[in-house]
Amino acid sequence: MNEFAQATAAPLARPQAMTPPKEAGNQKEAGNPKETGNKIGRILESRGKITREQFKSIIALQNEQNLRFGDAAIRLGLVASEDINAVLAEQFAYSLPPGPNSTLDPRLIAIFEPHSPQTEALRSLRSELQLRYFKRGSHLSLAVVGADDAAAIALTAANLAISMAQTGVKTLLIDANLRSPQLNTLFGLNDRNPGLTDLVAARSLVEPLSLPGLGSLWILSAGTEAPNPQELLASKYYEHHLREISSHFEAIIINTPPLPIVMDAQLIAAQAGAALVVAQENTSRLKDIERICSHLRGVGVSLLGAALRQ
Repeated sequence: MNEFAQATAAPLARPQAMTPPKEAGNQKEAGNPKETGNKIGRILESRGKITREQFKSIIALQNEQNLRFGDAAIRLGLVASEDINAVLAEQFAYSLPPGPNSTLDPRLIAIFEPHSPQTEALRSLRSELQLRYFKRGSHLSLAVVGADDAAAIALTAANLAISMAQTGVKTLLIDANLRSPQLNTLFGLNDRNPGLTDLVAARSLVEPLSLPGLGSLWILSAGTEAPNPQELLASKYYEHHLREISSHFEAIIINTPPLPIVMDAQLIAAQAGAALVVAQENTSRLKDIERICSHLRGVGVSLLGAALRQ
């Protein structure tokens, strides 16, 4: 394992309260206040939050009382602080915390705990992968593999994909664990949504799903349960459709079932060309990790590193 560039992804504990962007009354609008206000106003107008006449009224109050645009808009009762925060989040590429009715799993720490040590470790892993792999070309795929439980692998893949998307990289997250799909549960998606199996078997028209608030992230779920997952993954149709759908994205992260219980992950990683190995501290056995690495090297997979979950 000493050849791996190891990045530690700390425990995925239940999240603490996330610190959102400061509300409009406290948020400093960088640059010329009038110019910044005009930008915020144009976004609000494009979203249907204010009309052109209301825009002019806000500017008038802003100039008269030397207010920031957000403060003036709120004082006039035309928008809520949440509207201003959403615009500021868009301008600064900042993900707002999910609302109280969110169906997202709180273990998605890249969303729920952006300032935690765990998420900082995740960003370090993301940076390593971007520099060592994703900067080499476009439409590159990465299989996330492991020897332990499927949930641990899926959480690593999901958080990594979210972290990639937060940098503006158009990212596709694929659930290729056709035996025990994980992503629908993590992202609160309908299990009946068509997905990878439907795409490969040409059962229906399948498009990746984009989720509100997750920016540049799209998800392709596992799809309809198939009786022959390994045959689907080994088929020329899987290769063809994966190449076709990947051509629309800058980075592709693929969740896989545990190795070496089944060999699906080996097929997936071989097609992707590169893999990240997930290991669980005090749980994963070195013998299992070495066996995984040997299997993957044997089919020409580039091993990019290990994510150690504590």
